[in-house]
Amino acid sequence: MKNFQILVLFAGLLCLPFIGCKNEKDDTDTTAPELTITSPAENEAFTGEVHIELMVTDESLHEMSIKVTKDSDGVVVFEEAPEVHDLTEFDYHEHFTPTGLSGATAMTLTVVVEDHSSHTTTKTVKFTAQ
Repeated sequence: MKNFQILVLFAGLLCLPFIGCKNEKDDTDTTAPELTITSPAENEAFTGEVHIELMVTDESLHEMSIKVTKDSDGVVVFEEAPEVHDLTEFDYHEHFTPTGLSGATAMTLTVVVEDHSSHTTTKTVKFTAQ
């Protein structure tokens, strides 16, 4: 029985190099992901709930990060890393209400998207929330 367990473990270890990203460094992909942020608009003002809406397309997405920070001190008020691995398009719609704000507070939304060919697209949008 012990030999069988060792054999199963060894067979599993042999398969590890074949498990993972389906498109590691695709040399035929020469374009970065296309990212469109529809909300917030540049210099938009929110009272209460903040709306984040965007769309990204690519031949094979790898990862994405979304972050909202206060401009005054860099404190992160919202952060998410949606699962986009191996997708060719992704729509994102999220609403959140920042807390602890005193009056209109300048903020920055930063979205970073990378594909399997290590092409990266980064966009930022400045807005205010209270």
